Amino acid sequence: MPLKIFGRKKKEKEEDKNMAEEEEREEEREEEHEIEPEEISIEFTENSLGIDLGTMNTVVARPMEEEFKIKQFPSVVAVKKGTNKVLAIGEEARKMLGRTPEDIIAVRPLRHGVIESVEYAKFIVQHAIEVGSDNDPSSIERVAVGVPGDATEVEREAIKEATAEVGISKDNVIVINEALAAAIGSGLPIAEPDGTMIVDAGAGSTDVAVISLGGITDQETMRIGGDDIDRNIVELVEEEYNVRIGIHEAEKAKIEVGMVFTETEDIEVKEIEVIGKDMTTNKPKQITIDSELVARAAEPVVQDIVRAINRILDRIPSELVSGIYENTVLVGGTSMMRGFRARIEEETDIPARLADDPLTVVAKGAAIVAAEPRTLEPEVRLRALR
Repeated sequence: MPLKIFGRKKKEKEEDKNMAEEEEREEEREEEHEIEPEEISIEFTENSLGIDLGTMNTVVARPMEEEFKIKQFPSVVAVKKGTNKVLAIGEEARKMLGRTPEDIIAVRPLRHGVIESVEYAKFIVQHAIEVGSDNDPSSIERVAVGVPGDATEVEREAIKEATAEVGISKDNVIVINEALAAAIGSGLPIAEPDGTMIVDAGAGSTDVAVISLGGITDQETMRIGGDDIDRNIVELVEEEYNVRIGIHEAEKAKIEVGMVFTETEDIEVKEIEVIGKDMTTNKPKQITIDSELVARAAEPVVQDIVRAINRILDRIPSELVSGIYENTVLVGGTSMMRGFRARIEEETDIPARLADDPLTVVAKGAAIVAAEPRTLEPEVRLRALR
């Protein structure tokens, strides 16, 4: 009997030993397939550029050690009529808009965030690379360009072709969603699973995106923005004063005295003098417009943005709500209008903050991706959580 008991215990020990050995072998097999942290190396290069190809302005960021070298210029091209000979790009070309003689054309290649003229857009991209590289495009190894969330393959390919013409291989061109680039440039914790939200209200388009685990989980892109506010100002001034002002005057009024209607902030109403054409006499006329007129012009755009945010809130799972509540950031020129942040909070019940540098975060985020492209890969994003 004792031998039998002993024999049974010996067998149990052998079985335990075999089981332990099998578990060790299983762990070894798992380790063979597991990517160790040191195997994921992030390649970094300062010879890279991030470009925010905007409807109104193009911003270029180049990573320089712990900071960025920022350059920007108006997204306007002036060419000799009947040819593709470029006469001016940037501020000089912007001053020509609506004022050119018959043999010169000044255009914005992008409208509502969409590339309307591929040929002229190429000039903008190429100029951005030249400006960002201090006129040494050969020193740039990789470029990342931000585009609206619903950009077409034709638009994306046009950007790659433009960079190729200044000597940068298409393989070294990354076309990145503007909202994701803005989130990265704003320093949002996009790799976290809790969720963050970015509202990128630009001149020609507005992106509202929810980001979790480093990728976009939901997004709305609208072809509205600051340009629409400018046009609405022109129309309102003509309706109320019978004076037709130029788009430059409207933009100036928006920037200097503009505001958004809000119930929670006491915003000072400012005034500005603008000069336009009296539609009765066809003579120049100076008038005074105020912040409330600009707010009325902005109202349709603000309402569309609010509706887009609320549609996303309707769709997102409850698991992402707390993260969005804690991490919602506003970027883009339109977001800088007085009262915009407060209005978003009133309409959505979400605390929002204006990015420290709302005009440059897309370019900065793109520059980070250009310098470290593997940060967009799933295994690297997930590794950041460990």
